[in-house]
Formats: sequence, structure tokens, C-alpha cells
Amino acid sequence: MHEFEAVENAILGRLEALKEIGLKTLDTYSGQMDVEALDDLTLQFPCCYVIASDLSSEEINRYRHYGMGVSIIVGDRNVRGSRSAARGDASSPGVYELLLGVRGRLAGVRVLDGWTPLKLMREEPLVYAPRESLCVYSAHYELKSVKPA
Repeated sequence: MHEFEAVENAILGRLEALKEIGLKTLDTYSGQMDVEALDDLTLQFPCCYVIASDLSSEEINRYRHYGMGVSIIVGDRNVRGSRSAARGDASSPGVYELLLGVRGRLAGVRVLDGWTPLKLMREEPLVYAPRESLCVYSAHYELKSVKPA
């Protein structure tokens, strides 16, 4: 199994608990994120997608150093508008609550043996579409490993 698949599967398992706060879609994704893509991808908001985004490798003194990036995409749509999609309300947790839930379940957690715990690098807005009452953010994590070459 490729490291991408192993990491994505482990993260999906850790994020399963977010369904308790209203998450409806939890899956992997490997495309571009924009309003049209999200409309085609799911009607099940709030959503969370896991993307093993890059793997780097460098040989140093008979050891191979690996680095991997993982992106978590969270999105919500709310009939009350994009502000409610971001902040949540009685009908939905909102993107900010989902980001906190993801951070609490991933930051500092070792998801693969032989790899460092996930390190949160940044959280940032990805799609903000007031007309569609849609808000999407991404959270980027890194993990590393050193193995004999």
C-alpha cells in the first residue's frame, strides 16, 4: 500500500468522530476545489475531504528522508448565508467548528508507524462564495520519516 493511501485511511478513521457534530461527507479527494467542482462532487454538506498532497524524498548519509503533506478540506453550505456556513448555527456546525475538530483529532498525532506526528502548518480560506452560501477552508499538515537508503 502506498503511503498516500495509508495516511488517508488513517486520517479518515480519526475524523469519523466528526459525524457526531453533523459532518455528512467524509472522503478522499484528488481534484481541484472551486464552486463548480464542489457542486458536482457533493450535495452533502458539511463535508470533509482528505488529500495526501505531496511526497518528497532526499538521500542524506545513507538515509532516505521523506516528507509528506496532507490537506484537509472542510466546507459547509447554509441557507442563512456564507457567514452561517463559516460560523455555524443550530442546523450545522460550520467550517470553523470543523477545523477545530480536525485540529483536535490530528495535530500532534502519529497516524503511521515510522512517521512523525502530524504537524499543523496552516489553515486558510479556499472558497468563499456568498451567492452560493458556501464556505470552504483547508488545513495543511506535514509528517516526516527517515529510513535506511
